[in-house]
Amino acid sequence: MRKILLTTFGSYGDLHPYIAMARVFKANGDEVTIATHTDYRDQVERIGARFVPVRPGLEELGPQESWSAKANHWLTGVEFITKSIIMPYLADGYTAIKAAAVGHDLIISHVLCFATPLVAEELGRPWVSTVLQPASFFSAYDPPSLGFLSILPRLKFLGPKRMRWLLQTLAKRTESWLQPLTDFRRQHGFPPSTRNVLIDGFSPYGTLALFSSSFCPPQPDWPASTQQIGFPLFDEETTSEISPELKTFLDAGPPPVIFTLGSAIVMMQTPYYEIAYQAVKKLGLRAVFLVGKNPQRVPAAAMSDSQIHVSAYEPFSKLFPHGTANVHQCGIGTTSQALASGRPQVLVPFAHDQPDNARRVVELGCGQAISASRLSVRRMVAALKAVTESTSITGQARSFAENLDAKGFDQRLLVSTKQFLTSPQAKVATTVR
Repeated sequence: MRKILLTTFGSYGDLHPYIAMARVFKANGDEVTIATHTDYRDQVERIGARFVPVRPGLEELGPQESWSAKANHWLTGVEFITKSIIMPYLADGYTAIKAAAVGHDLIISHVLCFATPLVAEELGRPWVSTVLQPASFFSAYDPPSLGFLSILPRLKFLGPKRMRWLLQTLAKRTESWLQPLTDFRRQHGFPPSTRNVLIDGFSPYGTLALFSSSFCPPQPDWPASTQQIGFPLFDEETTSEISPELKTFLDAGPPPVIFTLGSAIVMMQTPYYEIAYQAVKKLGLRAVFLVGKNPQRVPAAAMSDSQIHVSAYEPFSKLFPHGTANVHQCGIGTTSQALASGRPQVLVPFAHDQPDNARRVVELGCGQAISASRLSVRRMVAALKAVTESTSITGQARSFAENLDAKGFDQRLLVSTKQFLTSPQAKVATTVR
């Protein structure tokens, strides 16, 4: 039996992959601990893993609408998250994760858990970094489409050498955001480091790429010892089955269009559901709106419309295959479930990795994208007509799902972590202290 610590930070899209890995480890007989936000205790303990709370909790961040809008701003979102959500709690995270890590054989960490590498370094524990989406690799061979950097993929003709220089130049503007981490290292006796953890926060022991090679093939400049193990398709936030009310709605008519937003973006003030309602009414389509804890986002007319079903939450893996099309913000968790469903997609990316994920879905021929800043009823109507009436898009979406290598995820995860634990670097780490 191995003792494995998972540390993660962010929304449900950042939690679910670690829940998926924890379930695999537990089925293998390993002892699993997950250190993450205080709000996620129920989800962690539901699968029988040990839970370690790490600040901040959502209540500490103030009104959700305010900080969620700032965190998902297309231009300044990453800066706000780094400076206002991560850095103020760096010391607390370090203390909590250090206490949790004692006696563990392996630590697996989210890229934004800046305290985890420090703990692993101090305790002499091997640790593995994870990458949930291709954009996080910042590859010069496959440059990401990120917010105002959406033009980068179109500049691939410059070649990897020039692109690498361009990416490094752009990354320099983030260095000042990380000054608290530099200060923390100095104050606690860690040796100086010149690495930009936002761009190059990968473990020397190995990295798990948690997305399919059919979504993004490996690139020459990915970190050494990267293991690409596929999408961790987990979505059981509260249940693994769709609700009886939704099942009745699905059985009562033709397949609906399914609209959903990410767990963070759904808290923002956005006309998304108003536009969605007007679009499906113009097209005479039925629809399902997944709205989280914010039903007030839905127009009053939609709430009483027999052709619209409004639900707080339904498991994507069970719902998406019932749709005629899936409309979402293109977070990597939602994107993977939508791809696995075999249904065409309309993508409405807001910020962070979402534009890059959307670009890849479009390039795969599985959907069409509308930038959140340009979203309108006219554009939504046109996109829905395009993806539902195109035999090319519907056929490609079905074909991608049929060839998705999701079933081998469990075995690839176990094999990869075994390799990491038996590597020369890991053996040295465990004998240093």
